[in-house]
Amino acid sequence: MEPGLLLIPGPVPLPRQVREELAKPAAPHYGDAWVKAHSETGEMMRYIWSAPDAHVFPIAGPGHAALEAIGYTFLRPGDRIVVVSNGFFGDRTHEVLLTHRVKADLVSSAWGSAPDLAALRTALKTPAKAVVVVHNETSTGVTNSLDPIVEAAHAADAFVIVDAVSSLGGLPLPFAKLGIDAGFSASQKCIAAPAGIAPVAVSRSLWESTDPKSVEGWYLNLYTWDRYEREWGDWHPTPTTISSNLFYAFHRALKLLREEGLEARFARHAKVAARLRAGLAELGFKPVGPSAILSNTVGCFTPPPGVDPARLVRRLKDEHDIYISGGLGPLRGKTIRVGTMGTQADPESIDWLLKAVRASV
Repeated sequence: MEPGLLLIPGPVPLPRQVREELAKPAAPHYGDAWVKAHSETGEMMRYIWSAPDAHVFPIAGPGHAALEAIGYTFLRPGDRIVVVSNGFFGDRTHEVLLTHRVKADLVSSAWGSAPDLAALRTALKTPAKAVVVVHNETSTGVTNSLDPIVEAAHAADAFVIVDAVSSLGGLPLPFAKLGIDAGFSASQKCIAAPAGIAPVAVSRSLWESTDPKSVEGWYLNLYTWDRYEREWGDWHPTPTTISSNLFYAFHRALKLLREEGLEARFARHAKVAARLRAGLAELGFKPVGPSAILSNTVGCFTPPPGVDPARLVRRLKDEHDIYISGGLGPLRGKTIRVGTMGTQADPESIDWLLKAVRASV
């Protein structure tokens, strides 16, 4: 059965070349071909992170595994951290890191608004080891400016962890230029690969400031991944068996991204997101956030009066074979969310959606 039009905020439809990799017979997770692909994957991850000197790792697992890996590797029980939140995934990050037994203070602002920088600066008057922020908040369709957050954190001698799950490869994210210390993402969003690989980047300064012997755990210890890459890199550069089909599909998706080029990809996402916003505005839909911070990878909209979001989501699926998402948290039952990431950033797909929405409201 052919799938319908998948416009949820990830996973996204896979390019043909990526599907071909998934369909191949399983290959060994070691040996010359694997080592070559692993090396190329590292180079391409540095390219998409705009971080030529960073340590990068293709963690096998979802984006949350990468968040946990950064938490285990660089945070310790009792450390104070500050989590900046203006949506569901900021709150989720706070929830996850609390399980690492850190003292995680939350700097919150209203969903759909920009981060509260004044509150962040106040929170940083008390020493903190790290500031954690979601770059692109999938629950509200807003993109948080990282420059002032990094500046405030570094001024207070805190390092910065960035959730780039729905932004890496779709929105400008100059890791090295901004001075980000650690970041993580997920393969099934803007990269347009299957879910299951979580790209991690760590600055050299953060990496070298940490004693590897102080890290508990093994699989989600990034120094374990680094050790295998260094010591076993000529034949088996990852610590465990990774699905060869999944890894080669991720590798192929990165090659497609590099062939398109980051700037061209950013421009494509921006153009398609603007097309979606304009088309829905004509139908009376309003974005949750202000225009200055609207995301180009995920749109979150309030329908016009009389249009029930949940019913609209169902009608689009049942009558038009188009999949979009409803709201999360306090926005559940009040909004719709549409992905414009990777392969979704396509004018024809957006026009197909807009035509179906017109027939359904």
